[in-house]
Amino acid sequence: MTVASADTPPSGLRGQLGHAWRLAQRWRGRILYAFLDQGLYSTTNFVLTVLYAWWLPLEDFGCFVVVWTAVFFIEAVQNSMIIDSLPAIVSHRGRHNRGRIDVAGFWVVCVFGAVSSALLFLAAAVLWALHSAYALPVLVLALVNPLQRMYLYYRRLCYIRDRQGVAAAAAAAYSITLLAGAGALAFFKVISVDAVLALPGAAASAAIATIVIAGIGRLTRVRAVNVKWLTMRIWNSGRWLAPAAVVSWLMSWGIFPLVALFSGPGAAGVIRALQNLLTPIVQFNSALNLALLPRVADKVADHGNDYARRFALRATAGFAALVLLYCGAILAAAPILLPLLYHKPEIAASEGLLWPLSFGIVWEASRVAASMSLLATRRTRVVLLSRLIALTVFAVGGMALGWAAGLSGVLWANAIATATGASIVIVTALRPRPAPV
Repeated sequence: MTVASADTPPSGLRGQLGHAWRLAQRWRGRILYAFLDQGLYSTTNFVLTVLYAWWLPLEDFGCFVVVWTAVFFIEAVQNSMIIDSLPAIVSHRGRHNRGRIDVAGFWVVCVFGAVSSALLFLAAAVLWALHSAYALPVLVLALVNPLQRMYLYYRRLCYIRDRQGVAAAAAAAYSITLLAGAGALAFFKVISVDAVLALPGAAASAAIATIVIAGIGRLTRVRAVNVKWLTMRIWNSGRWLAPAAVVSWLMSWGIFPLVALFSGPGAAGVIRALQNLLTPIVQFNSALNLALLPRVADKVADHGNDYARRFALRATAGFAALVLLYCGAILAAAPILLPLLYHKPEIAASEGLLWPLSFGIVWEASRVAASMSLLATRRTRVVLLSRLIALTVFAVGGMALGWAAGLSGVLWANAIATATGASIVIVTALRPRPAPV
C-alpha cells in the first residue's frame, strides 16, 4: 500500500482543484514570509547606504564600502561551501535527522567564523603598516564576523525547516537593532566608519536570539562523527562552488578595492551609491531563491532531473523579466532619483554608469535562477568553470575597454563577462541529462 505525499495531486477534477488550492495557500505563506524576510533585510541595507552616504564624508563612505566588501567575500564563500549545500544534503540524506545536522552545522560554521576572523585580524595587522586608515575598520569587522556567519546559518535553517515566518521575525529584529543603532550614532554625533561596522554584530545577535527562542537550531550534545560526516558532505557538494564564489567576488565586489586603489575611495563610494539603486530587485530575487531552493531540492529528489530542467527554464525567464522591468524603471527615473537620494553632485553626475550595472544584473539574475537546478542536482563543477571563463573575459575586456573608456569601460567589461558566465550556466541547466545506463 502506498501513501500519497502532501504534494501528490488526488484523482478527479474536484480533488485536483482542492489540492491546487491547498498548495497555493501553502506557497503563499512561504513566499510572503520570504519576501518579508528579504525585504526587511534589503530595505534596511538600502536605507543605511543612503544615510551613510549623507552622514559620512565621501572619502569615509568610500572607505566603508571598500572594507565592507570583505564581508561579501566571506559571505560568498560561506554561502557556496555551507549554506547552499545544506538543502540538497538534507533532502537526499537527512530529512529524518535534521536535529543532528543542525548541531553539526553549528560547529562547522563556528570553525568557519573563527578561521575567517583570524584572516581578518592578520589583514588588519598588515594594513596597520601599509594603510592605517583601513586597519581599525578591518579589526572591528574581525570581531563581529562570527556573529554574522552564525546569523546566515540560522537563517538558512528556518527555510530548510519550512519556517519562513521565523526568518521574517529575525529579520525584523535585525533591522530594528541596526536602524536604531545607526540613528543613535547620528543623534549623538559619534558616527564613524568603525562604529557603523560594529552595528551588524549587535543586529545579528538579536536575530539569532529570535530564531533560537522559536525553537530552531537549539544546541544538544554533538557527536564528532556527525560533524565529520557533514563536513565531508559539504566538501563534496561545495568544493567547486567555493572557488567559483571567489571568482564571482572578484568580478562584483572585488572591483571596489581596485577602484579605490586607482581612483581613491570616493570613486568606490560613487559606484556603490549607484549600485544601491539596483539592489532591491537583486534582494527580491534572493528571497525567491531562499524560499524555492529547499523545495526544489526536495522535488528533484522525488521526481528526478527532468523536474530540475523544467524548473530552470521557468525560473530563468521569470527572474530575468522581473529584473529587466525594474532596471528599466530605474534608468528612466535616475535623473530625479540620484540628486534626491544622495545630495552629492559627484554621484548625480555618474548616471551613465547605471547602464552597464543594469545589464550585468539582468544576466546575474538569470544565472542565479538557472543555478538553482544545478544545486538541487549537485552539478556544481560547471559553476566554477563558467566563472573562470567569465573572469578571463573580464580580465581581457577590462584592460581593453578600461584603456579606451576608463571606469565606464571597466564596468561594461564586467557586464559582458557576467553575461558570458551566465550563458554557460543556463545552457547547462536546460540541457537534458542522459538517463543512467
